[in-house]
Amino acid sequence: MKVVFRADASPDIGHGHVMRCLALADALRVRGAQCMFVCRRGGNAAAAAISAAGFALRVIDVGDSAPCADAAATSVALASGSVTDWLVVDHYRLDAAWESALSAQVGAVMAIDDLADRPHACRLLLDQNWHDDPGARYAGLLPPGCETLFGPAWALLRAEFAAARASRSPRHDPPHRVLVCFGGGDAPNATGQVLQALKPLASRFELDVVVGAGNPHQQALRDLCGCLPSANLTIGAGDVASRMAAADLFIGAGGTMTWERACLGLPGITIAIADNQLTLSRRLAAVGEGIDLGMLSPDVLARLPAAVKTMLADAEGLQTMGEALARHCDGLGAARVAERLYGLRAS
Repeated sequence: MKVVFRADASPDIGHGHVMRCLALADALRVRGAQCMFVCRRGGNAAAAAISAAGFALRVIDVGDSAPCADAAATSVALASGSVTDWLVVDHYRLDAAWESALSAQVGAVMAIDDLADRPHACRLLLDQNWHDDPGARYAGLLPPGCETLFGPAWALLRAEFAAARASRSPRHDPPHRVLVCFGGGDAPNATGQVLQALKPLASRFELDVVVGAGNPHQQALRDLCGCLPSANLTIGAGDVASRMAAADLFIGAGGTMTWERACLGLPGITIAIADNQLTLSRRLAAVGEGIDLGMLSPDVLARLPAAVKTMLADAEGLQTMGEALARHCDGLGAARVAERLYGLRAS
């Protein structure tokens, strides 16, 4: 089976789309599938991750062109290889018109979405986030006969997260290790702003600071962490699962990392750097499974130190929060989705 993924990454939009597609591609490759990625030029760090994972990559030069131009460029990329069984699209700017334009060229289309703000013309839709009535969110947006996969049981995580979940050790008591991570992009340098806010407390705990290889603020972060003896900065970490397993508290963005943390029962304080991160973080906070401070702002940064002190002072509360979070996601979602793609192909 051949599967082609259409996703982009950049400091502005982050790397979550490409990373969750990579997780699914890994799970498909284990089952014998051939996978290829089609990405817009400019996401150098994501392109390096795709190549390092051993997948073929076709780069298209469409910039911020209209979806019709994107469809045309993707069509050319598809035509350059063997017959495509599944085209998987994970992209907020592409909708039913794009999917329809390419449907005749592939066996079937799968869409990965979490906004439910545009129509789709796909055979299968995945929304891995947590909603009371996910079907109602997509009412009128999906074609007849479209199969849906809803909820974090289907979350696309790399295999190392399930492995780390199976072997994780009890967390520290008292808690003292804080992981700071805002994903692969972090255009507003939320990482640096958070570290500045935590400076007065930095001697009280260890700071494990992780940023993506494409982070545009690397030198400033090196300088800042050099002034914080408790801070260790890693650029382009390949062991995020083990770092999450070793941490007692997370500070960072929502999005894809939410389910990575959930798999490992890592409680956190979330600060959004994109509007689409707010809903899930607020919902988890409402049921006591995290602290959400809202969108990055001076007020949020002013409230952060008190939130960190309160959480680290309550080891039992952190444990309870982490255990509740871990019930949402076991890390096996990518394998489940891969099995479903094979099953639908045979049906």
